[in-house]
This record gives sequence, structure tokens and C-alpha cells, in this order.
Amino acid sequence: MRVSAIGEFALIERIRSMLPRPHDALLGIGDDCAVLRPTAGRDLLLTTDLLVDGVDFTRQTTTPFRLGRKAMAVNLSDIAAMGGLPRAALVALAIPPEEEIEFIDELYRGLREEGAQFAVEVIGGDLSASATLTIGVTLVGEVEAGRAVTRSGAKPGERIWTTGRLGAAAAGLVALRAGCRLRDDQIETSFDVSISLREALTQTIERHLCPIPRIREGRALAQAGVASAMIDLSDGLASDLAHLCRESEVSAKIREDQIPIDQAASVVAQRFGQDPLAMALQGGEDFELLFTSSWDPADIAAMFPDGTTVTAVGKIGEAGLGCRLERQDGSSTVLTGGYDHFRRI
Repeated sequence: MRVSAIGEFALIERIRSMLPRPHDALLGIGDDCAVLRPTAGRDLLLTTDLLVDGVDFTRQTTTPFRLGRKAMAVNLSDIAAMGGLPRAALVALAIPPEEEIEFIDELYRGLREEGAQFAVEVIGGDLSASATLTIGVTLVGEVEAGRAVTRSGAKPGERIWTTGRLGAAAAGLVALRAGCRLRDDQIETSFDVSISLREALTQTIERHLCPIPRIREGRALAQAGVASAMIDLSDGLASDLAHLCRESEVSAKIREDQIPIDQAASVVAQRFGQDPLAMALQGGEDFELLFTSSWDPADIAAMFPDGTTVTAVGKIGEAGLGCRLERQDGSSTVLTGGYDHFRRI
């Protein structure tokens, strides 16, 4: 059945019936506004992201369920980068009238299941007709009053850290562009693949389609007062580090031999003749956390005993020196690149 067959208000009721009655919200879908009561002693956090068909995703490379998960996850990552707790989401959809109802059902299943991992409920939104499918999620979160970790607190002498490993999402995109597809968690390719390459393709494509927001890690860093500044790696380490340095009015130097490149990304990069370091520095969409801290490295590592890796990749310097990459041969280059919606890299 198509969206045009049931119309706007029946679609709203269908979406409403798919979502559980909100627990945290005083009022959910069905009125002019949802109602959320702020918690005493907390600051509200608000973030929003758009995913546009043909720009941020394609129908050929993802499923509506995974698309819903990603639309929620990229917003959750913004809350993680502030050290906050996500609370509730609003979803705005611009939908082609001939879209299949089942697509919408699966999209909301993905939104709901990704949100449920972090106790986030969809409590409202908006619908409109459009020639291009566009998904806009607005996420509301909270953090202890005065404790939000911003991009502007980095100081000279502090170490630069990143959670996890980098480059997997970019490698997944390379694989998708080469015609690889993930169908029911099984890789489909037009060429023969070894067991190791099959596993690497599966891991990297999954990371690209369904990123993992670091809510728990962001909360731990904020509550302990570890991070002086923090940002999530959505556009790539090179670009996002530059954003942080600009807001903090500092410079940065990172070491090539310290960049934690994802092993699966390296395997995929080798297969397609790509540079895994470039994927890690400039690829984007890893949604790991980049933060600065003056804490002892052993104390930071001890905060994550359950397997979350944290790696010191460089140091913050005085203003005016820009962001630089120290090569293994001892040379130094300006750190550039990263994703820009309105400029081709």
C-alpha cells in the first residue's frame, strides 16, 4: 500500500500506534506540541540532523530499518559528545506520496529500536509530501547544570584522545560504492571474496549503515571531569579536530603512528586500493569521540575496563600553529580534509 492511499492523518495515526505511550513525556503525539518537563538541576541539550535521499543515503545501499537506526544514532552521538543523556526525539519526514507504507513501518521500527537502547522515545514530529525522501530527527537531552562538555575548553599541553578505532565507516562506503551489499547480514558481491575479506566487508558496511553512538563513554568522561573539550567524529578526525581547535583557539599536532586504524578498514582498503590512513583521518561517520584531557593516560584507560579502547593521538599546542600531522619519517604536514556538504573533497 502507498502513502497516498491512506493520506496524512491516517499515516500519523499509524505511526502513533507503532510507538509506545511515552513514559518521560507528559504529552506525546496527537497535539500541537509534545510536552517534556525539564529535570531540576539539569541543562537541556537539543540537536538535529537531516538525512536526504541521494545525499546521505541511497535506497540501493541500505534498508529502511537500518536507515531509521542511523537517523537516530547520528543524533545520539551529538548528545554523547556533550556528555549528556538523551531523553526524547521528534521526527520530521518529507515523503514521496507514492512511498510504500511498509517502508515507513520499517523506518520507524529502526528509529524506535535504536532509541530504545538509550531509553529514548519518539514523542512527535511532522509530515510533508516531497519528491525526495528526507528524514529530520531532533533529539532532546540533558546534562547536569553547567557540566556540558563543549568544543571550546581545550588547553595547550593537553593530550588529544579518541575512542574506538577509525576508518571503518569510510571503508564501508567504499565497499558499497563498489557494488557490495549487506542483505540480511550476509554480504553480496559480484566478485570472489575470502573469509577474512567477507568478514571485513560485513563489519565496515555495518559500521557505515548503523553507527554506534558513544553515550556511555561520553557520560563517563563528563561526570568524571576528564574531558576539557569533546566532539564526535562525524566529518573525519582532520576536519573535526580543526573545529575543536578553532572553538578553543588552540593548535594541534597528531602522530601518524598513533592513529587507531580499524583492522577491517585496512583489509577493505587493501582490496580496493585505498589508503587506510586517509579513511581514518578524512573519511568521517565513525561517530567516535575525540576529546582533550590533562589526566594521566593510565587513569583514562582505567575508566573503560570492558573493552572500549581509548588512544592518545597527539597534543594541543598554542594558538596560531594550525593542525599538523607528524609522519613516521619525522616530517610534518598540515592536516586537511574531511567531509563538507557543499564542497567536493
